[in-house]
Amino acid sequence: MEGTADFEATLEGLLSRRARIVGPTVWAAAQPDPRPVISFAGGLPDIPSLPAGELERAVRAVLERERKEALEYGGTYGPYPLRVAVAERSSRIEGVPVAVDQVIISSGSAHGIGNLCEVLLDVGDVVLAESPNFPGSLRTFRSFGAELVAIPLDADGLRVDAVEEALRQLDAEGRRPKLLYTIPNHQNPAGCTMSLARRERLVQLAKEWGFLILEDDAYGELWFDAPPPPSLFALSGGTHVVKVNSFSKIIATGLRLGWTLGPAPLVARMAAIRYDMGTSPFLGRVVAEMIRSGDLDRHVERLRGIYRRKLERMEEALRRYCAPYCRWERPRGGFFLWLALREGIDAREVAIEANHRGVLVGAGAAFFADGRPTNHLRLAFSYVDYEDIEEGVHRLAEAIEAVASRSRGS
Repeated sequence: MEGTADFEATLEGLLSRRARIVGPTVWAAAQPDPRPVISFAGGLPDIPSLPAGELERAVRAVLERERKEALEYGGTYGPYPLRVAVAERSSRIEGVPVAVDQVIISSGSAHGIGNLCEVLLDVGDVVLAESPNFPGSLRTFRSFGAELVAIPLDADGLRVDAVEEALRQLDAEGRRPKLLYTIPNHQNPAGCTMSLARRERLVQLAKEWGFLILEDDAYGELWFDAPPPPSLFALSGGTHVVKVNSFSKIIATGLRLGWTLGPAPLVARMAAIRYDMGTSPFLGRVVAEMIRSGDLDRHVERLRGIYRRKLERMEEALRRYCAPYCRWERPRGGFFLWLALREGIDAREVAIEANHRGVLVGAGAAFFADGRPTNHLRLAFSYVDYEDIEEGVHRLAEAIEAVASRSRGS
């Protein structure tokens, strides 16, 4: 009888190329820390603000009005009422007409990104990716065998001059990218927002060089004082840009719903390559009802105030406890603050030391497409209770001081 070790050897010989690239480590499957920790690690919504009442009203309306349709199979484009609601709402937010055939519903934005990669990427294709960036998306591109070319950021977002330099270098090698991935609004992890001039130039480059821009906009609606510049999708005139969005950040992660806007022929290809029966018609109709009733817009407006107050609390605590050791740029929205530690203070050691003190943070190295070392920490202020922010930053300061002391003594 074949034992476990024998089967593992057999399995290794059967694995697909993508499974080999990804490896055996399960992404985002960790159980919650059983300790009473203060977590600045995860980009998750504020728990007390989750819109339970709004969802309950929407569920009741859907079951009373359209129970049969809500509880049957849907289609690979996703629930039609949600596509209509998203198209109408996007037309208002984007400032350009968005048709239903430009919308496809996904199980969160990560699913939308994977769906697009299935349509576009083959082994060896080049993807330009701003760096630092969200590790989950970088992992997806790598799983398709793509070659990542890191493009640096600054306070105004993606450095478009570096994009032009990369395009010229690739062209000299007889190659061109298929895709450029960017989070232009309240970037994860850096928190920066791309300027309008850079957006306009980037769209122009995509048209000149014939590549697609993948615009990840999970945080774009969560601005604090003023909305960001027009989206790349809006500036493109309906070509060369695919925009993925998520209800995870503006309603709840447990819904597992997102949407993608793009040129209709490309959206059709995304639907054609799917082998499921689409996302949940029931949940899709519930969210469509939240949009139609105005509950979603009212909820997003409340969230902006909640996250602004949390950011202010975190910045106040950082100035009080951490100022000698770090610097940061104030984000204009979103969930994250990108902390640059003083030279000589190792970010990974700080993350480990903070963990010992019951504080979770994101060490910066994991966010870089080229894996380069960094002294940054990502602090998510969205999930932690408002009352715990100051204590969490105080403990983080103690961790930084402990690491700095060891560095001075070595």
